[in-house]
Amino acid sequence: MSAPSHLLSRWKRTRKMSGRLMLEGSSGLQGAVALWPRFGGLRPPAVAGALSMLACVAGYGGAQAATPSAEKRQTAKAAHTAPHTAAPAKAAPAGTQATPAAVHATRSTSKAHKAAAAKEASGAMEAVTVTSTRRATSIMRVPVSVAAYNQAYLDMKGAKTIQDVLRFTPGLTFDPTSKTPIVRGLASGAGSATTGIYLDDTPIQIRNLGFNAENSVPQLFDMERVEVLRGPQGTLFGAGAEGGAVRYITPAPNLRKYTSYARADVSASQYGAPTYDLGVALGGPIIKDKLAFRASAERQSEGGYIDHLDYRTGQKVDKNTNNNDVNVFRGSILVKPMDNLTITPSILYQQRLTGDTDTYFAGLSNPSKQQFYTNSPEYQKSSDRFFLPSLNIKYDIGNVSLISNTAYLHRNNVTGYNGTIYDLSYYNEFLDSSSPYYPLLTPQGINPKLPYYYGPSTILNQQRNFTEEFRVQSRSPLFNRLMWVAGVYYQNDKQMSSERLEDPQSNEFTQLLFNQSAADFWGGWPDVGKYAYINQTRAKDEQTAVFANATVEIIKGLKFDAGIRYTHADYSFTNFADGSHNDARTTGAGGISENPVTPKFTLSYQIDRHSMVYAGWSKGWRVGGANTPVPQRLCQNDLDNFGMGSAPEKYKSDSVKSWELGSKNQFFNNRLQIAGSLYYINWSNIQQNAYLPECGVQYTTNMGSAVSKGFDLQATLYPVDGLAIDSTLGFTDAHYTQNSYVGSNGTGLLARKGDSLGTPGWTYSLGVQYNIPKHIFSVAHGQVYVRTDYQYISRPNGTTIQRDPQTLVYNNGYYLTQSQNYLTLRVGAKFENNMNLSFYVNNLPNLSPMVTSSSQVNGSLLQQQSTMRPRYMGVLWTYSR
Repeated sequence: MSAPSHLLSRWKRTRKMSGRLMLEGSSGLQGAVALWPRFGGLRPPAVAGALSMLACVAGYGGAQAATPSAEKRQTAKAAHTAPHTAAPAKAAPAGTQATPAAVHATRSTSKAHKAAAAKEASGAMEAVTVTSTRRATSIMRVPVSVAAYNQAYLDMKGAKTIQDVLRFTPGLTFDPTSKTPIVRGLASGAGSATTGIYLDDTPIQIRNLGFNAENSVPQLFDMERVEVLRGPQGTLFGAGAEGGAVRYITPAPNLRKYTSYARADVSASQYGAPTYDLGVALGGPIIKDKLAFRASAERQSEGGYIDHLDYRTGQKVDKNTNNNDVNVFRGSILVKPMDNLTITPSILYQQRLTGDTDTYFAGLSNPSKQQFYTNSPEYQKSSDRFFLPSLNIKYDIGNVSLISNTAYLHRNNVTGYNGTIYDLSYYNEFLDSSSPYYPLLTPQGINPKLPYYYGPSTILNQQRNFTEEFRVQSRSPLFNRLMWVAGVYYQNDKQMSSERLEDPQSNEFTQLLFNQSAADFWGGWPDVGKYAYINQTRAKDEQTAVFANATVEIIKGLKFDAGIRYTHADYSFTNFADGSHNDARTTGAGGISENPVTPKFTLSYQIDRHSMVYAGWSKGWRVGGANTPVPQRLCQNDLDNFGMGSAPEKYKSDSVKSWELGSKNQFFNNRLQIAGSLYYINWSNIQQNAYLPECGVQYTTNMGSAVSKGFDLQATLYPVDGLAIDSTLGFTDAHYTQNSYVGSNGTGLLARKGDSLGTPGWTYSLGVQYNIPKHIFSVAHGQVYVRTDYQYISRPNGTTIQRDPQTLVYNNGYYLTQSQNYLTLRVGAKFENNMNLSFYVNNLPNLSPMVTSSSQVNGSLLQQQSTMRPRYMGVLWTYSR
């Protein structure tokens, strides 16, 4: 059988027609719901009624107020609390649960209130500070939708990465393909990031420069806290924070006392390999008040649960291949040569090695029995190594602080797609039932009639990023009313993406299938197998920005916050592509310059010491870029069909405008704490990948607009002494508001008005912990507790573009991901020597919903899916001092 003469024009450069990538999402609710438009099926009167009832029952504003001096003492104390545990309130039992900072409250310290609180609210927590506004502030006083979790709470929830955090954080989702956290549904696989990812004050997110651009996933060990900032943060955090930001805050060395933290975690499952995690951190003064250090190290080995079969015999050749090993080291030194000057150099190193992906072949596996198989001979191994040295300098002059943060990110990320399955799906398009080998891919994987075939791929993404930020900010209110911050920012990011696809058996394979040599099959291309496809892009992203933000108290309790950022951004690239799959060698270069302005405004009112409401508007943006050349001969038919002479050389920045209403409240002497927000976001000029279906090439352009609207709600309740309940609820409706077309003649529909961005509609979590009184039961004088956590993530809202038969990217083999129900149980004891020992079971019902779904091409019989890790049991020991 011979290949069709137009073979080259059908080469599918787009390798994966992916399902909506585990967008586990949520969003916001609170305050003035009656003023808000209808949210999909959510009716405002019902929400308003529920909140009104809650306010009436709670006795809004009736909680006792703390004195100003008491609040200052509490905030200062929280700022110096050992970073690994939330400090329990006075007279709280030793087993008091660690509470998410998103709902921590400030307690009164008046003598009368102390006595009452000790008796009535033994579960309440002290204030926790965040730096989401570039200054340390109590989270209950920040007019921003932010969630923050300290190390103790992360341990209690069993959270090791941001993928675990999203389960109890409304408004946060995750794309497992690009390993990108997504805030409030603003997801895009094209262009630069929509979410800022920060290690302390350093951005580390990656641009979608080439194929398989993955973000690094920092390990959650020895963290002071993790902050999730919802909504555009472009004024203070720049272009990478269009939808929001995730910040990993590490503990600084302590000049006055030694602190330490250790964690040991061992777990096992009857359905896979065991997992172990061991880490230790130590820090303290070398010279008291002058010189201090902190160092930490962690080693985690996460066992896999997917087995490899030989597609020719069906025999198992390897098991538990999707293992994940992580090594982390961090060291920092704090020098204080004079009272008003601190110098803190630090370095962070992380290495993550993965044996294979978490995807399995759906037709070959039996999820209900926790049997997950693949029969591709290719292992999609990956390695992600980075080191991040940084230098922070702070100098105080009177009422002003000068702060400099300098950092350099050096990262190498090696990944790959399944080139074997990709090549077979391509060759399969030129066969029919007359061939004894048709189909090459069956629902169970590779056709067992085929001889051994192997076509590996390798992708290397490198980041060499230098950043410098210099800020000047007030230390205390000017004229008792004005707080301000101003600064300059410089970024020089150099990124390289290199893709290589090999087809070493191409000659034997084309002879077998088509009775042609590989050179003839590929139109006379030499050395086909070794150089099937090569693509390399080098890019430079340089930004210079100035920003300022001020908060003024107009009258007592009423504050107006305004900020603005001006950026000059330059982007440039060079590219070459070669190989038989590219038809001919292509080269290109390009660039773009832009000068965006991102303002923000917020009005907040502190009703009393326990209740605040706020309303805000902000703008975010995402830097533009330039396209690598589209192979003209390969794609000429597509270009003609869509009325295009050529693909665009560049694409501009896109932007969002966000409106938000929120409130933060404490009731019943802080026994009930609530924080929530409503939001409405317009996303315009969206950077999207435009698909040319005949040649299979993609390029990035600005097309269409979308809206994301919803709410997020977080609450903690202490109904009786020893019992703590934390809960979250989120809703997101993110969809396109107009048709998006490839080209200019209106025939290439990419997205239809009303199509979903793929974000789950609802998320819900509930955690319940009971500390058993010691006089009833204790172990070695320790406080015994029982805890359970439940998380729910719904399937995506509406019809996605992959399921819309009118779009160019429609794939009848794409399945919507299923809703997820995740239940854990934990029994443990907290001892007076600051040790915590617990036994846990995760995924208690042993459920295996379809979390991701993908196929190589439209109509493919082979479906690749992923699910949650099967049920596993373990023991966790932590120590902090």
